[in-house]
Amino acid sequence: MKKILVVDDAAFMRKLIRETLISGGYTDIIEAGDGAEACEQYEAHHPDLVIMDITMPNVSGIEALH
Repeated sequence: MKKILVVDDAAFMRKLIRETLISGGYTDIIEAGDGAEACEQYEAHHPDLVIMDITMPNVSGIEALH
């Protein structure tokens, strides 16, 4: 099963994306609330796919990509 990291500062958006992924049969979903946490989760879990918001506090999606 593919591992997916969902990154968004809005909890409701993470929930919406999670529910959509689950309805598509994906169950190994990791969440992060900002770019800094996304980097930590990426290093810890090495996901196959990252779905990330661009505009977030602390570390933006663009900064996290670098």
